[in-house]
Amino acid sequence: MAYPTAIAPTSISARFNVNWIVNKQSDIMWFIGGALFGYAIFLMHAAMQLDMLTVWFLWIMFIDTPHFFGTYSRTYFDKEEWQHRKRLYIGSLAWFLVGPGMILFSYLLFESGTDNYRVPYVIFIVFFNLWAYWHVVRQHYGIMALYKRKNGDFKPLDLRIDQAVLYVGLIAPFVAFVIRHPQARTILGLYSSLPPYPADFGLTSLLSASYWAQLNWEHIVVLISMFAVLAVTLVFFARQVQLWRQGATLNLPKLLFLTALVPLYAFICYHPAVFTAPLITFSAFVTIYHDVQYLAIVWFYNKNRYHKAGASASQYGIASKISRNFFTFMGCAILMGAIFRLLGCSLELHPGCGVLVLTSKQILFGTLSTKELLAALLLGFSMHHYFVDQYIWRPSKDSELRQDLKIKPASA
Repeated sequence: MAYPTAIAPTSISARFNVNWIVNKQSDIMWFIGGALFGYAIFLMHAAMQLDMLTVWFLWIMFIDTPHFFGTYSRTYFDKEEWQHRKRLYIGSLAWFLVGPGMILFSYLLFESGTDNYRVPYVIFIVFFNLWAYWHVVRQHYGIMALYKRKNGDFKPLDLRIDQAVLYVGLIAPFVAFVIRHPQARTILGLYSSLPPYPADFGLTSLLSASYWAQLNWEHIVVLISMFAVLAVTLVFFARQVQLWRQGATLNLPKLLFLTALVPLYAFICYHPAVFTAPLITFSAFVTIYHDVQYLAIVWFYNKNRYHKAGASASQYGIASKISRNFFTFMGCAILMGAIFRLLGCSLELHPGCGVLVLTSKQILFGTLSTKELLAALLLGFSMHHYFVDQYIWRPSKDSELRQDLKIKPASA
């Protein structure tokens, strides 16, 4: 089977392919340099010891929720896109019913006299958080895939190695985090404190079978996760050295992206300071890089689509007006985030501002209150976003999307 030849390098040297998603400045600032936002918000806790619940609220209101608006701007607000995928956009609203449906399931168990009637609701919360992290991982994969497509990086071996370093590099540290964070352990039904390591812990002791016998299963999982990240990193590095010695061109934007991405997640998930932060703030640590990337790619898409030659407001509807310029786009996104999140914390759904209605005092049944019901409904916004995104960002299957992202066909 023949694969497309690599795109000719555009700058730096004949040893590198350097084709960006937007341009050099924008890519380095947002798609690659966006990792600095992750370090910054983590250091607000680890070094500056700020009130992380306040930081979390500011993040979710001004950055995270606005990135949902990016999805709406190119779907529900785009008249042509709405007509094209109306069935998807209407049907996907069913995700708002999943959380309340699980609470209904809990109610039925409660009425039947089951002691563990909260289990369906807990399963829903765990499912949501796992999907949230997977959604972030998948977007990072999407950015890497764009760099591979842009730079003619189509060799099957490199695809497998790139997938391994990204997926293992992001998921293995997450597994280690989950079984070490006190609040996460409690949710999983474990003791809040991780059992201490044996006193003689060290690199040389890891070579002793008797030492491994002293470790708890949590210690073994953490060590395996570290070894896995190290292994895929070494394989990836060895492959780049091999390609260099063979005289092949290297995909520089992909290298920069993975160098920014994988160490960030390892740093956050393995750093001991993460375990002293409230569990809710972990979402900010690992998602802000995703948010910045997403807002950047949506704005690039909107600018290309709604301001191309021959485009008219009547063709795309309100999406054209929202995307008149970057400040209008971000202003609308932040306004939605502010309204949405201020309403949420006023109903006691999350921390960050003054509570107006004590929804936790309005008991539905057992220990479940109106607060849990509204929270389950609120999480529907996020799940709806995760679901819709799986269908609207498929450049390999959508020629119009490729055009709006300025991507050449794979055979080019």
